[in-house]
Amino acid sequence: MKKLSLVLLAGILLLTPSCDFMKSINPFGRKAREVEALRQQQEAFRIADSIRVVNEKQAEAERARQAELTQAAREEVSAASAYHIIVGSFITPAYAEAWLEHIKGFGYDARIVQMNGGKWQLVSAKAYPDLHAAWNAIGSIQDNINSEAWVYRNE
Repeated sequence: MKKLSLVLLAGILLLTPSCDFMKSINPFGRKAREVEALRQQQEAFRIADSIRVVNEKQAEAERARQAELTQAAREEVSAASAYHIIVGSFITPAYAEAWLEHIKGFGYDARIVQMNGGKWQLVSAKAYPDLHAAWNAIGSIQDNINSEAWVYRNE
């Protein structure tokens, strides 16, 4: 009986993982190692996915910044343009905004121009750097949008 209890005690000690060596040779610990390896792989995928998402957000922010810079450059060039073809003039800002959206629907680079020294808001279908170019384009705008379109010089 003494031998049997010693054998059982030795068997229990061998089967229970009490140190790193026993854990490494324990056949029951293989599943735990596989689970740990799978968890580490999933963590690596999660980190890689997080990095990809951050990179995509940075690229999108850079594209938006470039679009804003391009738009600002266009507005600067347009603001430097001294001659505008006016297709509507309004005192009420809401009416000017509504007409502006209507003109943009035709595909024009329309914008609102404040009349110098006045309270009128002018809806410009397009701006030109010189009078000659504005007069050359006014005919098509009068035919397509407003027959009473006129050229305004922005000072």
